[in-house]
Amino acid sequence: MKLLYATNNNSKIYNMKRRLTNFPIEIVTPKDLNIKLNVVENGNTAVENAIKKACAYYDATGIPTIAGDSGLYIENVLKEQQPGLFVRRVNGKELTDDEMIDYYKKLVDSIGGETIAYYITGLALVTENGIKTIEIEEDKFILTSKISTENHRGNPLDVISIDPNIRKYYTEMSDDDFKNLGQKFDIECVQFISENILNKEKQLI
Repeated sequence: MKLLYATNNNSKIYNMKRRLTNFPIEIVTPKDLNIKLNVVENGNTAVENAIKKACAYYDATGIPTIAGDSGLYIENVLKEQQPGLFVRRVNGKELTDDEMIDYYKKLVDSIGGETIAYYITGLALVTENGIKTIEIEEDKFILTSKISTENHRGNPLDVISIDPNIRKYYTEMSDDDFKNLGQKFDIECVQFISENILNKEKQLI
């Protein structure tokens, strides 16, 4: 079955396809369908923003749609420096990838060059049966001021994010690395999709 992932972020698309490799689901994207919607993400939580995106793309296509939004939370920074939902927007400005890397590199450098961070991600899934949501506090990782030599796939901060278990930058991790780690978000995301789509599909067969 087809599942529209309401994002054009190559990193998010890559990781979702990786998670669902062994499932009978074909991930399609807005780019695949040649559609682009201007969804205003002005919700107060990641889940609220995810709902806005998922509903907009489902209404436009009629295809079961999943969308996500994340807030970033960094230990040891001042309250006013905490990005939360505004990971890319700083002081009212939308940062480019390079500006984003440079901003967080300098921020982490100002507190010693290394700290702990984590994402809280909201997912919304819209089908003919309605809207389902979940909020996931992801595994903590190391945010460093030292930049990886490997390019990111679409998430700029992957070049300064290190998994604390295997001490690899996210940009350097293979599919097997992610699979072997069994990250909380991967597990809960797959379970969320399975419970709300695949089980219903099986009942129809």
